[in-house]
Formats: sequence, C-alpha cells, structure tokens
Amino acid sequence: MNKDYTKVLWKIEELWKKYFTGVEAITDYSDVLDNYENNTSKYYDDFHLVDSFDFTASNESVHVDDYGSYQGLLHSQLVFKDKPTYLFDNHNKMLYSLVELYNINNKELTVVHIDAHPDDAKFQGQKITELNLQNIKKYIAETRISDFYDALSETNIIEKILLVTHSDSFEFFLPPEEPYILSLDIDIFGPEGDFCDLEDKVRATALAWSMADAVCIATSPGFIDQKFAQEIIEIFIHN
Repeated sequence: MNKDYTKVLWKIEELWKKYFTGVEAITDYSDVLDNYENNTSKYYDDFHLVDSFDFTASNESVHVDDYGSYQGLLHSQLVFKDKPTYLFDNHNKMLYSLVELYNINNKELTVVHIDAHPDDAKFQGQKITELNLQNIKKYIAETRISDFYDALSETNIIEKILLVTHSDSFEFFLPPEEPYILSLDIDIFGPEGDFCDLEDKVRATALAWSMADAVCIATSPGFIDQKFAQEIIEIFIHN
C-alpha cells in the first residue's frame, strides 16, 4: 500500500464516520438464511454465509483486459448482521443476491447503483422471464459485468434502478424513501471514479448504505487495486 493510498484511506475513514448513520433496514430479509446449508448456498455453491468477509484471492482469473488478467475472490460471501451484506468480485454475480432477496416476498426491488460505470450494456444472450434460485447460477455464467441489469429486463425482479454514476448524482444524492437494495461497485474509488469528489462519493455511499435494506458489494478486479478495495470495504463494515 503506497503512501498516497494510505492518505486516501485516512480521509475515507474520517468521512465515513461523519456521514454513516447506521439506520436499520426496513425490510426483514432474515429468511435468506434458510438458503444456506452448512454455511453454503444450496443453489449456488460459490456463495458462503460467513461471520466476516474473507478477501482470499481465487486461483483463477475472473477478468481479462488489454493489460492482463485478474484474480477474483475465492468465494462470494454473505454476512448477515443488521442487514444482508453480500461481497463478490465481478458485479454480475449480484444477480444471485437480487434473486435471493426477491424470493423472500416476491416484491419488485428498487436498486441504488453506485458505480464508476452505469452497467447499462445490452445483454447478448437469450433473456429469460422466469429467473429463480434453481437457474440463477447458469444464467449468471451467460452475463457480463456490464449487462447483468439488462439480462433481468424480461423478469419482474427489479422495478427501478437509480444510477449514481456521475458527479451531480453524487453531489446531490439523497436515499429514496421506498425500501431499496444498494448495489455498490467499489471501483468508484478507483481511477475511473476520479470524475467525482472524494467527499461526495463517501457521503453518497454512507447515506445509501445506512438506509438500504441490503448491501451488495463488487470488488471489480481489473478496475481497482484489490488490496486498496479491501481496505476501503473494511472501513465501511467496521465503522
């Protein structure tokens, strides 16, 4: 961790303590625990129920670009304390979280999407209308990190997505009044998130996390240094 990262982490922690309120969730999602047997999802064995996040890297690459290939997390994880909080590497794995949460009460979800990218690419595969815990693992394998929302467009899982992906949306962010799921791509704190003031980013993230019914975090290998990402996430979950 270089000195510049250390200074940024100190500032992020200071701002998080300033803006995070720790408000409890509105919707009770405790029934998601029934989907885990011996702390492993009965439907997607990559997802583990854990007491605290483990950032151990996988042996396999999960993302490749012109500059190289990047390892992801050994396992995707769910920590359930005040609210369900999911951790995974590539953002399209959030589809499992969304289906798991939707399955509790079959009510369309509102998503607040905080990210350096809108993830609004068109899905290249055959869209399905009935997405459930039995078929979600296979469907995730057909999606990309940028098109997973569009892959849901023929289902009734998401009612609306509120994008927080440009400077004005961070500066003026207020959490919606209705219950919502926070979709947080930690790459907003990476190089491609430099379009936005740091305090605005932390403020929006802290307010959104405070009021969310559930939190889904993508570590996005290839878009942010993974050790830096880990340090940021640990600030958020321990303060």
